[in-house]
Amino acid sequence: MDAHKNEYAAAVAGMADTYGHALAVGDWVNGLSGDKHWSGRVVEVVGDRVVIDCGGATITAPLSDLTAR
Repeated sequence: MDAHKNEYAAAVAGMADTYGHALAVGDWVNGLSGDKHWSGRVVEVVGDRVVIDCGGATITAPLSDLTAR
């Protein structure tokens, strides 16, 4: 397993601690970043950030901006 896969595995394991179960690619999430609400599908988890496809736009937000799954 390379360093990126190790980091991803650790982030997913951390999400289980935070949200009760692991955050996975393809999950639908909602969030609030800079007073803007957003929702979309998880594309990637990178460290403490998540990449979201918001239906034509891709955003990267800190995991702490997630409000619901």
